[in-house]
Amino acid sequence: MKTNSLFVFFLLISFFITGCSPQKVTYPDSLKQLHKNVIAYFLDKPAKEDVVDKLLVDLNENGSWPDIDYTSKERGAWQPRRHLTNLMEIVKAYQTRGTKFYHKKKVSKKIRLALNYWLENDFQSPNWWFNDIGVPEVLAPVLILMENELSPEQKEMGVKILDRSKIGKTGQNKVWLSGNVLLKSLLIRDVETIKQAGDSIKSELVVSLHEGVQPDWSYHLHGPQLQFGSYGLSYAIDMIKYITVLQHTPFEFDEDKVSILRNYLLQGLQWVTWKGQMDISACGRQLFIDSPAQKALALSSSIKKMEKLDYKFAGDYKKANRYETLVGNKHFWRSDFQVQRTPEYYFSVKMCSERVIGAQSGNSENMLGFYMGDGVTFLYQTGDEYKNIFPFWDWKKIPGTTTPQDNKPLPVLGWYGYRIESNFVGGVSDGKIGIAAMDYKRNGLKAKKSWFMFNGKIVCLGAGISSSAGLPVTTSVNQSYLKGKPIVKTSTGEITSEESGDIINPKWILHDSIGYFFPNGGSLKMEAKEVEGSWSRVTSRYPDKKIKAYIFKLWLEHGVSPAGKSYAYILVPNATKDQLEDMEEENPFKIVNKKNLQLVASPDGLLAGITFFKPGKSDVFGGIEVNRPCLVMLKKENDGVEVSIADPTQLLPDIQLSIHGEFQYGNALVKNGETKITIALPQNGEAGKSVTVFLKSNKKPLKTKAVRTSGPEGKQM
Repeated sequence: MKTNSLFVFFLLISFFITGCSPQKVTYPDSLKQLHKNVIAYFLDKPAKEDVVDKLLVDLNENGSWPDIDYTSKERGAWQPRRHLTNLMEIVKAYQTRGTKFYHKKKVSKKIRLALNYWLENDFQSPNWWFNDIGVPEVLAPVLILMENELSPEQKEMGVKILDRSKIGKTGQNKVWLSGNVLLKSLLIRDVETIKQAGDSIKSELVVSLHEGVQPDWSYHLHGPQLQFGSYGLSYAIDMIKYITVLQHTPFEFDEDKVSILRNYLLQGLQWVTWKGQMDISACGRQLFIDSPAQKALALSSSIKKMEKLDYKFAGDYKKANRYETLVGNKHFWRSDFQVQRTPEYYFSVKMCSERVIGAQSGNSENMLGFYMGDGVTFLYQTGDEYKNIFPFWDWKKIPGTTTPQDNKPLPVLGWYGYRIESNFVGGVSDGKIGIAAMDYKRNGLKAKKSWFMFNGKIVCLGAGISSSAGLPVTTSVNQSYLKGKPIVKTSTGEITSEESGDIINPKWILHDSIGYFFPNGGSLKMEAKEVEGSWSRVTSRYPDKKIKAYIFKLWLEHGVSPAGKSYAYILVPNATKDQLEDMEEENPFKIVNKKNLQLVASPDGLLAGITFFKPGKSDVFGGIEVNRPCLVMLKKENDGVEVSIADPTQLLPDIQLSIHGEFQYGNALVKNGETKITIALPQNGEAGKSVTVFLKSNKKPLKTKAVRTSGPEGKQM
């Protein structure tokens, strides 16, 4: 880059002046507490001395680092920004009492060398985010922490770079920009703009039907798409940051704002981490090396900070950092996403619809995620089942998806991803168990798909699978690391094998303590072998280096251009051979798997769930009928029936339900041994949310067993 000789001259002069005599800076009374808070916030996490030692040793005489490509045009992992994060680590060590670097002249000299190198060159990225957000985000605290030693010229040039942040945009982008403006305004003592920036940040701490926090406590950005672990995690981190730095000042957050963040953390983000890993489906496009673990750690750290900031709820935050304490089922109706949690396992289904975007790619990230919103399922027990598995995946067989198979490269999505051609996508939940369902329609492939999360198992059904594209169609059951030899049981007997091949009409398969039970057999293929891959396939930030791992892959074959095909399998967490053999003798569920109706019921008649893709009837519970497409769960209690119902289309005002028997409920019409009720459905931002009602029997209660679920679900333990 060209060097401005006059600028370099001023920098050299400032180098000698400030190197000898740091200037005492002062703040007006109205900003003293804010300044103190900001300093404390950025010095709260100590720098690692061994890291700082290496950074100081490696720094070139011109103030650059040899391992940074300052000419990088990478849009995602733009290397030059690392210069500022390196500098920030040194500055923290220099300004922290008790470190060996504290106010050492040699360290001060190197800080100014590195700062001057950046100011002199003013590196800019082809990605606007780094120029307007990423660079000012790190440069601002460097300038504030080193303000005593800045020359007027350094401060002027630094503020000029910070000026690229302007209050604007939406969601987390708005929070980032406003935060940068706030810190710059502190540096120049602009009280009015600090207030404006603070108000702008607070304005995003709101429940919205557009981008941002949703009524179900999920998070959207770039349109209606789930962004829990990307923008949504940064949102939580930054809100905690600004609650911290603005506390005890005229600009602090009100309790109603803090309560929104509390609910977002405890009723939203908390649901998607398990044993130190964030659910892959919650990570958005950021599928990097160790990113699910890093995101889970960042969330855990944020929740710990809230123990002090929101101290009245410290007990809830402490529980939130223990994965086993959150038990139950939650359907995020604004994001077509459902989670089932027990102390023993975690399961999720990520879907999309006409309303909700399935996935995105941007900055050459998530380049293979073409099917990442098509009913993707993940079953975690140890937390490591899918750790860094992305280079080895067959991305046309992501777990849970029904997809066409060909040899063509997958299309790369854009920022606003894709939606499928269906509005019947959703879930029903009573907080303990649930059903997720989607009438899948994409690029000519159709399938009716449901997942029933009952009694510690997941029943996966598909029907009406049809395509005229002339391609084979498969449903992926799972794709995880190979752990030991899979055990396969068919009508001809049981074998233990690591070999790949066809499996015709299996009874069950056991691998890595997960059972795969096939009540109707089927045509399957299994691969258990070493696979070669590269991280560069997933995101361009990594070199094209070949690596290998042993992968277990299991899928159902539906044939070429299938018409009306179906499948049924049951996922059994923490399975044993004895348990699967018992299931052979007595299927744990009654299953109906038709194009317009999918049903799972317990043999004891106490629990049933139905996906009505069209208005229809079922003979469970003596007979049930609905007048509109919906999802229904029924639980028999001593003195009646609990009914949970939801509208996946999010369009209906109400649903009429008829059930055999005489029951009391509000508007119930009882006639000829049948009860008919009308259930009003939530509207607007709560459209698609489940409604649970209790139908009290008119007859004398009978003694029945309690409905068995997979633990004390829906409660904090």
